[in-house]
Amino acid sequence: MLQKLYSVVTTGPRRAIRGRRMVRGPVEKSASSEGLLAVLDAPDRVSEQLRNELAGFDQEELAKGIRAIKRLLDCCLIAMAWTMFACNYFDRSCLTLSELMGLRSDLSMNSNEYGLAMMLLFIAYVLAQVPSNLYLAKGRPSVYLPTAMLLWGCVCTTTAFVKTPGALYAVRSLLGLLEAPFCVGCLFLISSWYTRTELGLRSAILLSAPMMANAFAGVIAFGIHDSIDGACGLEGWRWLFIVGGAVTIIIACIAFFTLPDYPHNTRWLYEEERALAQLRLIADRGASEYDVSRIVGLKMALNSWQVWMFAGMYFLLAIGTSLHNFFPSVVQTLDFSRTTTLWMTAPPYLFAVVVAISTALSADRHRNASFHIIGTTALAIVGYLLFLLEQSTDRGDVWARYASTFLMIAGAHAANPMVLGWTQKTVPQPREMRATAIAIVNTSGTIAQIATSELYPKRWAPRYIQSMSLNTA
Repeated sequence: MLQKLYSVVTTGPRRAIRGRRMVRGPVEKSASSEGLLAVLDAPDRVSEQLRNELAGFDQEELAKGIRAIKRLLDCCLIAMAWTMFACNYFDRSCLTLSELMGLRSDLSMNSNEYGLAMMLLFIAYVLAQVPSNLYLAKGRPSVYLPTAMLLWGCVCTTTAFVKTPGALYAVRSLLGLLEAPFCVGCLFLISSWYTRTELGLRSAILLSAPMMANAFAGVIAFGIHDSIDGACGLEGWRWLFIVGGAVTIIIACIAFFTLPDYPHNTRWLYEEERALAQLRLIADRGASEYDVSRIVGLKMALNSWQVWMFAGMYFLLAIGTSLHNFFPSVVQTLDFSRTTTLWMTAPPYLFAVVVAISTALSADRHRNASFHIIGTTALAIVGYLLFLLEQSTDRGDVWARYASTFLMIAGAHAANPMVLGWTQKTVPQPREMRATAIAIVNTSGTIAQIATSELYPKRWAPRYIQSMSLNTA
C-alpha cells in the first residue's frame, strides 16, 4: 500500500503537471481551464509569486494538472482519512459490541453505569472539538491528526485491561478527548483542498467510513467471539479492544507520511503543484484565502446565523441517528442468537453507504442539498414507523422489522454528510472561521449524542416505543 501511494505521489501527478506524461481519461472541460487562465491573469486576484510559479502553463497543461492534483488528493487525503476515520469509529463502537460480549456482567455494571461510560466519551468530545480545530487552522494536520490517532489507539488497547467501572470511565473520557480532533479536523482539511462542487461527494465518502466500521465491527466481533474468546485468559470483549487499538496504531504510523498539510505548505508537493492547488481554490471561491487570528475567526463563526442554523439542523439529525449507539441491542430484540445478531448488524450499514454516496453525488450534480436532505430523512421516518408498527413475533413480521432497520440507518445517516458539506460550502473563508464553524456544527451533533446516551434502556425493550418515537420526531 505504501509503495503504491509513494509511486502516485512521486511520479504520476507530478509528471502530468510538468507535461512529461499524459493523464489517462478525460481532462477538465476547457471552460474550467479558460477560467483558471483568466484568474491567473487578474492581478487583483492572484499574487505575483503564484503567477510566476505557473508562468508558461497553457490551457491544456492546466487541465491535465487539475486532474493530476485531484487524483493525488483522492489517493493521499481521502483514502487515508477514510481509513483513519473507520478506525476512529470502530474503536468508539467497541463498547457497544462489548456489552453483547459480556462486558457489563464481567465489570458488574448496571444499565445506568453503562450509559454513563458511553456518555463520558461524548462529554470530552464536546469540550475538545472547537479548541482543536482552532489550533489546526494554523497547525500542521500531517503531524497533529496522526499523533492524536496514535494516542487514542494506545488508550483503546488499554481499555482491554480495565477491571472496574471507574477505570472504564477514565479511559472512555480520555478516548473522547483524543478522538475529538479527528472528525472535525478531517472535514476542515478536505474543505481546504477541494472546490465546492467536489466537497459534497468527498464528505459523503469520508463519512461513509463510520458506517463501514459499524458494519464490519459486528462481523469482527463475531469472529473474535467465535475464535479467541478466552485466549490467554482474556474475554472476547477484551480482545476486541486490543485488536482495534493495534490496528489504529499501525494506521497512525502510516498517516504521518501520507496526509498533506495545506495547499501552500505541503512539503511533498512541488512548487507548481502547490500553486495549482491554490489557483483552483481562488477560482472557486473568488479570492485568495486570507488569515485572521484564532480569536477573530471564533468571533466570526459565533456571530454567523448560518452556522447556528446548520448546528440546529445537525443537532436534530444526530438525535435521529442516535440509534446507531444501540443498534446491536435493537437487533437483539428480534430474538436471534448472539452470534447471528452480531453479523446481522452489518447489512444495514452497507446499504447506508450506497445511499449516502449516491445522494451526495446527486446533490453535487444538481447543486441542491435541501431536497436531498428532506428525502433521506423521510426514508428514515418510514423505517422507524415500520419498526414500531410491526410488533408481531411471527417470523415474517420479524424479518419485516429487520428490513425497516435498513431504512432507519440509511435514511438518517445519508443526510449527515450533506449538512456538513453544506456548511463547508457556505463558510469558505477565512480559514479560522471555517474551522470553527465545522467544529460548532459537529459539536451540536455530539451534544445530541450525550442527550440520547440513555435513550434505549433495557426496561423499554423489546419495542422501544418511546425511543423510536423521539427518533422519528
